[in-house]
Amino acid sequence: MNTPPAVSTTRSKDGSTSNDDVQTGEHISTTSSLFQPTGTSPRAQVTVGSTATPNTANPTFAVLKATTLQQALGHPVTYARVLMQIGYEPLPAYRGKTLFGKETLFYPNVFRYLKYVYNIDGVMGLYRGFGCTLLSKLVCWYTTTQVDQLLGPVEVTVPNDETKPRWNVCVKKTLREVRCQSWGILLSHPFQVMAIRCMGQFIGRENVYSSINIIQNFQEIYNKQGIGGFFVGLIPRWLLEITTIIISNVLIHMLKTQLPTQSEMLPLYEYFAAFVAQTVTYPLSVVTTIMAVNRSGLRAGMLPILPIYANWQDAYKQLSKTEQLKRGSSFFNRVAIGTFGLPAPGTPIPNA
Repeated sequence: MNTPPAVSTTRSKDGSTSNDDVQTGEHISTTSSLFQPTGTSPRAQVTVGSTATPNTANPTFAVLKATTLQQALGHPVTYARVLMQIGYEPLPAYRGKTLFGKETLFYPNVFRYLKYVYNIDGVMGLYRGFGCTLLSKLVCWYTTTQVDQLLGPVEVTVPNDETKPRWNVCVKKTLREVRCQSWGILLSHPFQVMAIRCMGQFIGRENVYSSINIIQNFQEIYNKQGIGGFFVGLIPRWLLEITTIIISNVLIHMLKTQLPTQSEMLPLYEYFAAFVAQTVTYPLSVVTTIMAVNRSGLRAGMLPILPIYANWQDAYKQLSKTEQLKRGSSFFNRVAIGTFGLPAPGTPIPNA
């Protein structure tokens, strides 16, 4: 689940703003330029962490509109991924061949998965958890932005030498992002737990959690698990997002210092960094989702869908043993890895 980015700018001592912005999201972290052109003085003073003011009278409303539209378009796919991460595969696997001609088992693609959900719940059923997901994103974005403004600019001194990688600027910006994003993650996490549980209800056909009635959700979680229930899966989510920020920032900095830095290359650097970061951290996304339904009382968090895990480390260890840490990572050519959830030996399996 991505969050709208908090934008940080770098300003030189004379007040001019560079294009040295760094942006981070909740599940995809998009990071831009990590250093600005140098001036003529031997050493330049730059500030890190001041939040840019959008050219609109009400930036919060603008972000609300953009985030709502983005989430409305992408929520059904996000919903399907959550169910896949939980381990729910209602459609039978089939035999097929990989790109290299090896015969293996595949699960149906995401569109067939969504069609299955649609046939049961209709169009509105594709938006289970939409309200809680949107609220989680907005709380994370708003908190991150406000903390960034509250902390104010952080000045760092960098040498006016294009040949030297400005690691101190990269480190300062990364630490600022980590600090701000951590607060956003902490305050938005209860709503993410609600969103995942709303989606997971599809498996057991429950109606315990509401997509819009936050008070009902708060009461349900508190009655079953106390205060701790609002923060299940918080640690793997924090590790997921912070690691994404660090990997993205470091990779972009290395690419910009070792390869051509023309403006047209920056989107490519950002895309590559985001892809690598997501690939490395994806297992933590699976663990975060599973811990949100673990011990929740929902069928999605019980056998035969999921065993009961003692903690997130136990979940990670057991999922790793059964090769399930990558489930839901692909929407097409979904190779059935491991043995969890597959037909019993000897069961007839159709060909593609």
